[in-house]
Amino acid sequence: DPVHRFLLRQQAAGRLPEAFLSHAPLSAYEARRYLDSLAVLAADLPPLERILLARFRGEQPGPGAAWMQQRLPFLYANGTDFLSVEGDGYALQFSPLLYLTAGRARRTLRDERDPALWVWQNTRGVRAAGHIGKYLFFETRLEENQRRDVEPIFTSRNTTPRLGFTKRAGENVFDYFVATGVLGVRTRFIEARFGRDRNQWGYGASSLLLSNYPTVYDQFQIRTTVWRIQYTNLFMGLAEPRARPTPRVPEETQDDVIPRKYAAFHRLAINLPKRIQLELFESIIFATDTLGARKGFDLSYLNPVVFYRSVEHDRGSPDNALLGGGVSWVAVPGLQLYSQLLLDELSVSNIGKGWWGNKWGWLAGFHLAEWPTPGLSVRLEYARLRPYLYSHRNPLNAFVHFDDLLGHPAGPNAEDVALFVDYQPTPRLRAALNLAFTRRGRNTDTQNFGSDPLLTYLTFISEFDNKLLQGVRQNRWLVEAYAGYELLPSLFLEAALRAESVDDAVLGLDRYLAPYVMLRWGLPFQSVRY
Repeated sequence: DPVHRFLLRQQAAGRLPEAFLSHAPLSAYEARRYLDSLAVLAADLPPLERILLARFRGEQPGPGAAWMQQRLPFLYANGTDFLSVEGDGYALQFSPLLYLTAGRARRTLRDERDPALWVWQNTRGVRAAGHIGKYLFFETRLEENQRRDVEPIFTSRNTTPRLGFTKRAGENVFDYFVATGVLGVRTRFIEARFGRDRNQWGYGASSLLLSNYPTVYDQFQIRTTVWRIQYTNLFMGLAEPRARPTPRVPEETQDDVIPRKYAAFHRLAINLPKRIQLELFESIIFATDTLGARKGFDLSYLNPVVFYRSVEHDRGSPDNALLGGGVSWVAVPGLQLYSQLLLDELSVSNIGKGWWGNKWGWLAGFHLAEWPTPGLSVRLEYARLRPYLYSHRNPLNAFVHFDDLLGHPAGPNAEDVALFVDYQPTPRLRAALNLAFTRRGRNTDTQNFGSDPLLTYLTFISEFDNKLLQGVRQNRWLVEAYAGYELLPSLFLEAALRAESVDDAVLGLDRYLAPYVMLRWGLPFQSVRY
């Protein structure tokens, strides 16, 4: 979201030392409070940042909005939304959603070049949001989608990476529908929301614990902010298509109910002196056990202020528990350092022995903001994930939703370096670059080296002497770049480029280059990973 991105840049610049911005999505109430605190510093902001601040606070219309108001006064009445109404104690906004892309990709597979092929995406939808009374708010989005990728991945369980349930609309064409909706209540100290959406927790562009990589899921979330402390509870209903009966024909669409599994997360964030923020978190993933003794959400995990691992012990240790923490430090205005640690399992006596059960990951990075010029943001981060991380002895308890990782998209048995550059030289021009290099050791058809969390960890290759990147070595590059012009509020015309390269020690080199043009309205750039 442009507002959240703007606030993150201001925090790294040292202007929002007490803001809690390491969770997304951010509610409009929170965003407004932080924008108002920045208004006190408006005189000290660079000219570009002052313009953006005035726009986000509703003091100045978005690009092209005034021109539209002169010709069609009922459009962009509030300077931001396509249609809006406002009255005593209520406000409603309606906006169209579009994501239209078209381009030609060239693929090279093991020194053989395929002819150029068309790649495209056709997304149409609508967004409605608003508040009723002083405390109640809502947002809903509907998106109808068709797309053709360079290398479509479609499983026998009718799923596609990041998209959840999908159908085939033709040769190598996906058809899928996305509906999100959140209804919430906010008071001075507490915000509670129920709905269907994504989340991301952590100080980095990605997260070891909860990233925005998987598709949307059902959730109930309570966020409490008091003094220098913010405490968040998140209860989730996840899809586990692997528990369905295998269709007789791989392409057959099953109309039966996709089985559920569940998750409970909580996170404590604390503001410390010297622009330091600390986070501690814990999560539990659980499915119906094989004996059928438990079905549905386990009431033991509904307690919002309990240590989940202890409860899980009392339940017989049937579930997948993860815990960890992170830290962020704005060392000097314009430089933010951050790190995150995730523990899946740890035996201190076996450290240094390559024991398969020592499963952890860590991430570290920095964020440069407004240096050497306003409107520029640069992030660089490194992540390292041990073999068998996110997996469980019961594969249905894996840290996944619709076969996609809830955590870092690089996956276990991997290390990843990622660079993110975002530059907005004027209020209407913006360019961005995502660059990632991942090294991983993949499994073979018969050996589990720890790279697939969908497999039970009981099939580990060796009890000891396990090493990072064991297995078949893969080197993967991802490059995504785009630049464009904002025609109207949230309506962008852009040119983009995506390239991927996978060098596999056994299968050889597979790569493609895909330049394309893009028209998007009310939706963010859709990265392959982030």
